[in-house]
Amino acid sequence: MTETIAKMSQLTRMIETAKRELISIKGVCRVIPLDTADLDKIKELELLDEQIGSKMIGQKHNVGMKRALCSDVVLSLMVNKEYDWPVNTIKMYHKGKMIGEDIQDPNTINELGGDADPFIMGNIVFYDKRSVRNSNMDDPICMFVTEQPCPRLDALEGISDAVIGIPSRYTHDFLQLKIAKDQKEILGSFLVGFNINTRASVPFSVGGDQISMSIKDGKCQLPL
Repeated sequence: MTETIAKMSQLTRMIETAKRELISIKGVCRVIPLDTADLDKIKELELLDEQIGSKMIGQKHNVGMKRALCSDVVLSLMVNKEYDWPVNTIKMYHKGKMIGEDIQDPNTINELGGDADPFIMGNIVFYDKRSVRNSNMDDPICMFVTEQPCPRLDALEGISDAVIGIPSRYTHDFLQLKIAKDQKEILGSFLVGFNINTRASVPFSVGGDQISMSIKDGKCQLPL
């Protein structure tokens, strides 16, 4: 019993340290703890978003959110316009190869738009038109919303595998309601997950122009 209490106390201190580190990041205005009921609701909302997204583009997988939700500890960041927003977070794959991605720079999009090969949809540039044409329900294009690193937390003793996930609009609205309906300065939200000490595996990963989905983690409860 004494050992269990000591471990819980240590965990609480580590979480509080992580919260202080996160709130010190420019543009972060709130750090919200999430309980089991919150996480269950977020999993439902993210699955809904993937189902709706999959009807539009083939298959959608929010890698960052799945990684965060598989973590030992999950917190939420609420951020304002001063936050250093991640860019190039969407990767499009077909037959295991990256065929497109989101581009935030409008000048780059305009330059690519003048080429004969790329196909542009909003801020997503497809580099391989043939893969777009050849995709179908049996062989769909897959959209992956990538994870973001969190080196500020990984640098803390006892914390590992810190990752930031970009939630769907449904999850953002849910998190917004948890604090207040009228906080206009809040422009976005993120989920931050981290493990206590080192975990041997992760659910899956996206890197370079290839996708690997050979590792699954039952704790996540979000299907690939």
